[in-house]
Amino acid sequence: MTEKNFNMNSFHHSIYLNKPVSEVYKYAATPDGFTKWFIGESEFISGGGKRRGKDEIVAAGDNYTFRWLAKDLSVTGEVLRVSDNSSILFTFGSSFIVTITVKEDNDRTLFTLTQEYSKSAEPNEFAHINCCVCWAFFVTNLKSVLEYGNDLRETQANSEELVNR
Repeated sequence: MTEKNFNMNSFHHSIYLNKPVSEVYKYAATPDGFTKWFIGESEFISGGGKRRGKDEIVAAGDNYTFRWLAKDLSVTGEVLRVSDNSSILFTFGSSFIVTITVKEDNDRTLFTLTQEYSKSAEPNEFAHINCCVCWAFFVTNLKSVLEYGNDLRETQANSEELVNR
């Protein structure tokens, strides 16, 4: 890939999964689903102030908090749109919009994650590239978790120890 081919406004990661759409969708639209492949802890609060159950499908207007696994890092955002068994759109921090779609394709499920800047965001190349790389890992981890039962995330080591070795 050459520099002129890399889009600094949005990116897409897609992967085929050998599971039904309804099962894959739960990994993208429930608090418990997100924690199995992406985040250490997730909490979704409905527009009425009720905390969503761990297996409950989130809804437009929900606010969320994601807390990373084995790191002192969190992000908050809002669910903007949910289409049953097909897509979810949410803010990711103050700068980005993430759309996850799932659809059947030749007896498999095509999972696609798209991240783009929100209309009011100031572009940040480092954040954009960092998210692109990180989401590639997490989408790969989703396949590993769903199809093989293996979570590739590091849960024991301090990330500073890994960087400084």
